[in-house]
This record gives sequence, C-alpha cells and structure tokens, in this order.
Amino acid sequence: MKSLDMAHVVARVGPEVVLAGDLMTPTAAEWIKKVSPGLRPEQITELRYKIYQQVIDQHLEMLLVYVDACRVIPEENFPEIREKVNEAFDQEQLPQMVQAAGVGSVHEYEHLLRSQGQSLSRMRKMFFERALAQEWIQQNANTTGEIPHAEMIAWYQNHLDEYEFPARARFEQLTVRISQKQPRDQSWNRLAAMGNDVLSGRPFEEVAKELSEGPTASSGGLYEWTTQGSLVSDVIDKAIFSLPVGELSAILDDQNALHIVRVIERSDAGRTPFIDAQVAIRMSLRKQRQDNARKEYLDGLKARTPIWTVFDDKQKNTQIAERPSVTR
Repeated sequence: MKSLDMAHVVARVGPEVVLAGDLMTPTAAEWIKKVSPGLRPEQITELRYKIYQQVIDQHLEMLLVYVDACRVIPEENFPEIREKVNEAFDQEQLPQMVQAAGVGSVHEYEHLLRSQGQSLSRMRKMFFERALAQEWIQQNANTTGEIPHAEMIAWYQNHLDEYEFPARARFEQLTVRISQKQPRDQSWNRLAAMGNDVLSGRPFEEVAKELSEGPTASSGGLYEWTTQGSLVSDVIDKAIFSLPVGELSAILDDQNALHIVRVIERSDAGRTPFIDAQVAIRMSLRKQRQDNARKEYLDGLKARTPIWTVFDDKQKNTQIAERPSVTR
C-alpha cells in the first residue's frame, strides 16, 4: 500500500483538495507516534488509512458547505470575514489548543505541530473553513416558525406507547432461604420470629441487617424503585403491587426461600399527559425539521458537486480483485 505523507491528496470536493494532513489531527498524530515503534511501515500506513476513513465523511460534508459558501459569497467580502474568523482563532481557539497540547507557548506549539508534519497556518485555515461552513449551513438549512399545536398533538397520539410508564414501588424485604440444613418448617419459624420483632416495634432495617438472608440484607432489606414485572419472584412482585402501603405481608413462599415484605411507597402505572410532554415534543419536532432541512441541503450540494476520495479507487480495485475470472 502506498505510503501517505501529510501533503498527499486524499480527496477532492469541487475545486478544493483534501490533504492527508487535513484529516490527521494533532491528537491522532501523537497517537500514531506512540504506537509506531515496532510496527512495519505498511502497518503504520494502514493505521493512518483507518483514521482517515473515520473522519473523512464529516470533513467532506464540511468542505461541501464551504465550497458552496465560496461560490455564493462575493469575493470582496472574504478579507473582512477572514479577519474576524482569524481573530477568533487567535484569541479563543489557539490558547485552548496550546493548553491541550501541554506546552507553554504558541512558539512551542508550532514546533510540536511541525514535528507531526502539521503547521499553525494549516490549523488556522481549517478553522476558517469550519467556521464559515457552520455559519453557512445555519443560514441555508435553518427552519423558522413555531411548531403547530395540532402537529404536536398528532405526534403525541401516534407515539402514545412512548409515554406509558409502569407501576413501581419501593419496599423492604426479610428473607430466609430453604435448604437441607434449614428445612422449610425451620425457615418458616425463623422468618415468623423476624416478622414478630418488626410488629413489636423493632426497626425493620435492624432486623434485616442482623437476621435476613436476602440480597439486600446489608442495606436493611431495602429495594429502591422497582417496576412491576421486573422481579424474578412472581410471588414478591404480586405482593408489592397489591399490599396496602406500610403493612407487613404474610409469609410468601417462592419455593427457594420464604419472604416478608413491606411496601414503603408505590406509584401506579399511567401515561405522561400531553401538557407535560409538549415541551419535549416541540423540541423533537423542531430537531426533526432541522435534520430534514440539513439533509435536503446537503443532498443538493452532493448532486451538483463532484467528489472523489482515495478510498473510491481502493474500493474499485478491491471489487476488480474479487471479481471471478472467466476461462474462455
């Protein structure tokens, strides 16, 4: 596989070229440097290819918008735009980059970039392209206007299942396991004694910590909010969603163990009303509009802008190599 240096052309978007260095961030370059010792040149090249493939689609999308902006914005406006964006880069972005790189000055950062095959001028250029593209797509793929109330209600009615919520409960549990060493009648008597302790006024938590054999005994037998139908034990599940809140259950037998439970609090199953859901629905519909407008705008750009990447050739060569030969 041909080695890619930072100046190698890996893609074209209309009149703009994408160099390998445009896709290799300083962080990625530093990672390559750390893992390279001991690797063969072709293995390092393969790692670079994988990094380029991960980021190239996003970069091409940005460049598509940038090319469209350059096509429409009058050329005489660019010096002023570039001056403002460069000022933002120098005052806001560059200090953050220097700090993230762990160096003490812009001069040291420039030296670090050069050691990675990068340059500050390239960082500034890429920042300008991204900033202009972001501003341009906001102007061309922006959706304004309120979401009609009827549309929000229709969404709610068509997604009612998303607003359903199950019953849930918080409860305490005392458990005694049944085993050969501790048969059922013995387990029953032990658990009954625990229940009597609680009925006599001893704190449930204290009894559970000292005597219970349940999975939450160490935390006083407490089970935090539990949804109906989520417990392994059907017997316990039915009990905690039918018992009056605050009352001890009778002894429950689920074959493997015996239990006593007490519900602390419980909320019934229900559905979030539209009035409580409408803010989130409005945000969801607005985002859907924005995503659709963005996709429509980008699809239009892709249809009228030629795009080529080095991976197109790679895929074509792979398809040719995999095509079965024909013997005449």
